[in-house]
Amino acid sequence: MQQTKVVLQSRRFYISHLNPYSEVDIFSIKNFSVDRPEGYGLEMYLKEYACEDEKNHEMRTYLVRDIDTDELVGYFSLKAGLISLDEKEEETGDVNPKTGDKVIVTKFNTLPGVELANFAVNSAYIAKHPKQKGNGHVIFTEFIMPMIDKVAEYAGVKMIYIFALPYDDLIDRYKRYGFLRLSPAAEEKLHTRLKPRYDMSCKFMYQLI
Repeated sequence: MQQTKVVLQSRRFYISHLNPYSEVDIFSIKNFSVDRPEGYGLEMYLKEYACEDEKNHEMRTYLVRDIDTDELVGYFSLKAGLISLDEKEEETGDVNPKTGDKVIVTKFNTLPGVELANFAVNSAYIAKHPKQKGNGHVIFTEFIMPMIDKVAEYAGVKMIYIFALPYDDLIDRYKRYGFLRLSPAAEEKLHTRLKPRYDMSCKFMYQLI
């Protein structure tokens, strides 16, 4: 059995890359839970799909553990992406010889980024440690952003982006983390091209780095 390697650690937590061949990791994710109904997809991803995506190199998932007890605190998944923004239709000055219509092209800016595809805190851990607040913020600031900053040292990265579940408290939390939303028109246009297959109601949010 391969051993799980610590990637980063802080005063309270440490993270390791999910090892689909580790009995310890498999046991941990089987006992992971998200109490809020809207978080069911995040729980099921970790339990049903994360290991397969690891094997296929489609996603990288990291387990966050308590540095003293090794309890599973939460997890997050990252993958590379490319986002097109600021779409505008412009006339080229040419004419379609068959129809006589003016030729119109869509121009846009493309930005390389990292998608925070999944991010959840373990409800079982929260229940056992009710006085310990701000776990999600700690994970984001002490692990997710430092990892993305490290990636940016080796490859072009202009943004981190998410497709957040459409709940006001969750949207507000990501705003506190520094994420922005597009204008309603730009958001709708982007959503016609890019939507997670597991939740078509998600809202695109981004943070430039």
